[in-house]
Amino acid sequence: MALNNDSYAALDLGSNSFHLLIARFHEDKLRVIDRHKDMVRLAAGLDNDGRLSDDAQERALASLAKMADRLRSVPPRQIRIVGTNTLRAATNANDFMAKAEAVLGLPINIISGTEEARLVYLGVANDFAPEKQRRLVIDIGGGSTELVIGTNAPRQLESLPMGCVSFSMRYFADGNICDKAFKKAVNAARQMLSPYVEPFRAQWDEAVGSSGTIRSIGKILAEQQLSEAGYISADGLEKLKNQVLAIENNQNLNIPGLSDDRKEVFIGGLAVLYAIFQELDMQGLHVSAYAIREGIVHDLAGRLHHRDKREDTIKQLIIQYGIDSAQGDHVAELCTRLLPAVSAHLNTPESEAEALLRWAAQLHELGLAIAHGGYHKHGAYILGNADMPGFSRQEQARLSFLVANHRRKPKQPSTVTYGVTADWPLVCVLRLSCILYRRRQPKALPESITLENPSADELILSIPEDWLSINPLITADLEDEAELLKKSLGIKLRLESKSG
Repeated sequence: MALNNDSYAALDLGSNSFHLLIARFHEDKLRVIDRHKDMVRLAAGLDNDGRLSDDAQERALASLAKMADRLRSVPPRQIRIVGTNTLRAATNANDFMAKAEAVLGLPINIISGTEEARLVYLGVANDFAPEKQRRLVIDIGGGSTELVIGTNAPRQLESLPMGCVSFSMRYFADGNICDKAFKKAVNAARQMLSPYVEPFRAQWDEAVGSSGTIRSIGKILAEQQLSEAGYISADGLEKLKNQVLAIENNQNLNIPGLSDDRKEVFIGGLAVLYAIFQELDMQGLHVSAYAIREGIVHDLAGRLHHRDKREDTIKQLIIQYGIDSAQGDHVAELCTRLLPAVSAHLNTPESEAEALLRWAAQLHELGLAIAHGGYHKHGAYILGNADMPGFSRQEQARLSFLVANHRRKPKQPSTVTYGVTADWPLVCVLRLSCILYRRRQPKALPESITLENPSADELILSIPEDWLSINPLITADLEDEAELLKKSLGIKLRLESKSG
């Protein structure tokens, strides 16, 4: 099948539905080529131990087989697949992801709740004309709800563990509906919302909602003329609540505008939205046709056209933690220069390796803001656990691993993250670059410093003889490093001096 080089694809592995969007840009506007949605109900497959059932996995894999066929027309580098709440929570997510990636032939990126919120906001913001007014965006998914405030960019993000699937299962067992259960669900949602009420209250000029629950409610209210099209009013929501509570079981929710495949999870999503209206004292909500899929496509296009949010995040961390940016840039420049030597032996895709190594070099002294002793461990912890806009959990884990191993004895990753394996050639390039810049020289090192990697367990570092003679401490450090790499990793580092 011929590739459409102008197209981008986003696949959202949500807790309720899997959504595929294939689109292109025309004059900076998104033009949809193809959409596909499957109600997979992944969250409904979680048992009391947080394990994803075999049935849920089978439903998901069957859906992904169809998605994979549609993705074949899109260049792989222009595809991004993200997993959200349920894949963050499932204790056997790694097993499922291995099967899923085998079906798709592409990696799955698990993202944090706040990154999910950022992408939702990015999608919804592109559905509306850019304005200076503040916007509250609400997205009710299958397992989580995201709330974001911003203007052209998000500035306050929260992700709460309440969604249409999880609340329907928890408070409306067997699909039974009653006033008592609805009040329990609403109160539970309000309790989760309560710590954020004051920071969010009156901080927006316009409220916008996205995703299936909100779009379904907006469609129902419009068909019954309880609200104008594309809008959910507080009065219309109240009337819809009363209609629903007059019905005893979700299978009998024969409400105009409500699709059959949403009946099972509608009541939980309605309770969550009703709680948000109550707790934030909302009078109305605009309904957006855009959601996280559109946000992923815009974010991916930005990465490929020099508007990478991850670069902004790295710069922010440098400022926030007072990192010596000149030293970081020098180390990063040397890493970039030495990287091609080890490219044949990398575990990390070459398209990602350069950026990952450069970011690790720029942030390798991050932990100094906490303490000098063991600062590599402090930096690694921050990178592994902080909210880093633009980054997936796997990307953060790779960065954390590199920073943790840029000095002292190399160690395997302290935690297992799916899709993340130790990439020792990258580590070696970073370690050597840090040693060579130990004196924090203000000038770039000689171009004649070169690295060779003739086999997976052998490195040859060639350095001008006159440079070695005026840097005896660095020479000693390199000799110590050779012993450490041999003992810890079985990698032989040979130092060669050359004239000139």
